[in-house]
Amino acid sequence: MTQRLHVYILLLLAAAQLGLAKCFAEEISIPPSYQWGRGISWPDANFNLGGYANLGYQRPQKGNDQFKLDEFSLFLTWTPHKRLRFFSEVEVDDWLSTRGIASLNDALRAERLFVDVLASETTTVRLGKFLTPIGRWNVIHAAPLTWTATRPLITDEQLFSPHLNGGMVTQRLQIDDNNIDISAYADYSGKLDIFDDSSSGFENSFGGRINLESGNNWQVGISYINFSKEMNPKLDRNDLLGVDFIWKKNGYEVMAEGIYRHAGDSQGQEQGFYMQGVVPLADKFFAVGRYEYLNGTHHFITTDDHIGVAGLAWRPYVPLVFKAEYRFGAENDSFAPSGFFTSISTLF
Repeated sequence: MTQRLHVYILLLLAAAQLGLAKCFAEEISIPPSYQWGRGISWPDANFNLGGYANLGYQRPQKGNDQFKLDEFSLFLTWTPHKRLRFFSEVEVDDWLSTRGIASLNDALRAERLFVDVLASETTTVRLGKFLTPIGRWNVIHAAPLTWTATRPLITDEQLFSPHLNGGMVTQRLQIDDNNIDISAYADYSGKLDIFDDSSSGFENSFGGRINLESGNNWQVGISYINFSKEMNPKLDRNDLLGVDFIWKKNGYEVMAEGIYRHAGDSQGQEQGFYMQGVVPLADKFFAVGRYEYLNGTHHFITTDDHIGVAGLAWRPYVPLVFKAEYRFGAENDSFAPSGFFTSISTLF
């Protein structure tokens, strides 16, 4: 763990040194500046440092209350060339809480660490550690960008790993007013992920995603991944298919995702979906509701599980959001306990 902490620090320092060296090697015409929600920017060095923090409180019907700093992330971006971009996200996860203070070595992890190469105006190659492009929640999961303090069950890491370690190619197409992104990727986390010792990750995988965007109002996506799990790569491989949808207009929003995962052996299968709606109530206040369904044998109980979430979100400023919600269901205490959840999160 100590070695992993040293690796993180060295990577951050190296990236910062590269950006600052370029900045001071040239005459600075635009001084560094800070903007809330966008971080510290050095325009002449093409360098940016930002991040987000999330402070949460939960009061389940069964169990103890908990107050915790469950996410504190730093984003570092360096673009030394118009066709080359380096990005890293280092996160401290579940570090401070009323239940105790976790070891920094255990709490610290590399959430993302990759380089994007713009091979052409419409083709991007990504290499490194990045978020698994299944559905929408997993790739926008940062707390200030979501509407609820709790995460939908079908995006749980027991169904698929939230991270890939490998390469991905994305091709962008435009047909009339429609934008289409087609991505294909290959992952070998069992050998390439030197940062995370979690057993819930992939051993290896391959897959792809197609996303259709029509105008500014709606998008629909299809995802597929074939993978084996790191905890036991000798088990049968899993196939997971996902579909997702989002629609936005005048502050209203509807988002939905569905998944089906199957393996031929004792791992069994899961199928489930969620639908979430957002309605503006007054200036900067929003009502949020979500319905979730899940049936599976892999991690959850085998009965049909129905979960409801009803909440309120207040965004007094763009980078800041306060959330309060109540989650309810039946026989769900072991994996999605009913109770009250609230959080404060901000980009900085």
